[in-house]
Amino acid sequence: MLLIVLELIGIAVFAASGAVAAVRARLDVFGVIILALTTALGGGIIRDVLLGVHPPTSLRSWP
Repeated sequence: MLLIVLELIGIAVFAASGAVAAVRARLDVFGVIILALTTALGGGIIRDVLLGVHPPTSLRSWP
């Protein structure tokens, strides 16, 4: 349970960092959402690969 909570927090942090970057670049709402989603998924996949989790969790189990 704790790992799931930590994973969700990590995804939220990656999404927030992407959204902040999009706002700084003065993108519209659609651009902010796309960049936040891309950053969250990409960050999670990179995290899993660096930790040695193969295949990455986001590709292994669909909610």
